[in-house]
Amino acid sequence: MKISIFGSSSVGLLIRLVAVHVFGTLFAYTVYVRFTQLGDIYSPEYYETFVESYGTDFTSTLFTYGVYSTLGAVFPGFLAPMVLGILIAIITWLAFRDIYKCLNRKLFWTCNLFPHFLVWSGSSSKEQLVILSGIIIINFAAKRSFAEKKLNISLILVILAMFVVFLIRPNYFIMYVVIFTTALFSPWLHKIVSRRLSVGLWVLPFILSIIGVTLYLSQTSTFFSEDVVKFMTKVQNSFLAYTTAGSNRTNIQWNDISDFMYHSMWGIPQGFIGPTLLEVFSKPVQFPAFLEGVVYLFVLCFLFVKLLKIARISRTLKVHILPYMFVCFVIVFISYPYLMFNPGSALRYKQAMHPILIFYPLLILAYHRRNHIMTLYKKGSG
Repeated sequence: MKISIFGSSSVGLLIRLVAVHVFGTLFAYTVYVRFTQLGDIYSPEYYETFVESYGTDFTSTLFTYGVYSTLGAVFPGFLAPMVLGILIAIITWLAFRDIYKCLNRKLFWTCNLFPHFLVWSGSSSKEQLVILSGIIIINFAAKRSFAEKKLNISLILVILAMFVVFLIRPNYFIMYVVIFTTALFSPWLHKIVSRRLSVGLWVLPFILSIIGVTLYLSQTSTFFSEDVVKFMTKVQNSFLAYTTAGSNRTNIQWNDISDFMYHSMWGIPQGFIGPTLLEVFSKPVQFPAFLEGVVYLFVLCFLFVKLLKIARISRTLKVHILPYMFVCFVIVFISYPYLMFNPGSALRYKQAMHPILIFYPLLILAYHRRNHIMTLYKKGSG
């Protein structure tokens, strides 16, 4: 059997995904490190030192060190993150192989070839573990929601992946909870809510509950004053405490809630881009990252516009798309300070959202097209 590496075959897709992720690891550890640091280096040899310094309390950092220490005992050096990078490629293949022919392949490969996505999905980091876990979750959510896949033993792996996301990036956890929940109950939603009841009766209570919680918290004495300011101070100090970080943005007015609201207008889009245009002029080496960020933001907006168009015409998909998009907007708004104070950190942290913000919309679009084609085929054959 002839296998076309550049065609639409399933094996060809797998080979290409593995190849680009292996390249991502090699690029990260041979080229990228010459220009900047790879963040927190979770090398196995540092595990014992970390335990001696910080103890054995179960934290996200200890868990991450433990994963790479265990892998490093078998795969030394950068082979440990390379193995996880290959695993990410395989899980991505499992998620997209059935609907690859229904994808816009240029868009698909653009989303898979973002340089910083390949770097951080191929480096020993918390982001790599969240990316791997995130793809496992969205694979389950898409197949359960749009392909009517029955529950099986793989649900245990999905729950484990949910735990990893909660442990490492709890601020992004709620986005995965929403798609997991709607997927888990999707057979009931499709039969009861979408067909017998108005979709608004499902979406409206969800949105009202979020608004209700927000209004309740606004009446407490500290949520919109002391607690928010403490959160702002904590985020700011987590970046500015590192005086050796030359790219830190130290001239941001960041004292009260009005600053939080004001800076969100530029901080959110800039967080997805990374360096600003002025920073690129002062450090031309950041221009590729700036260009990548602009394309990333454009792709993100394009995907969400496409989702809104589908939600407008499909009652069934509306049940999944509207809660998902609403929660994504809320979580990104709350978490944007982590993307604001350092462009390098922004390029890194946004990769943890890549599965849920980029890959999941791709899956929805592909399944929508496949289901539409199948419907037309059935009508034609009938």
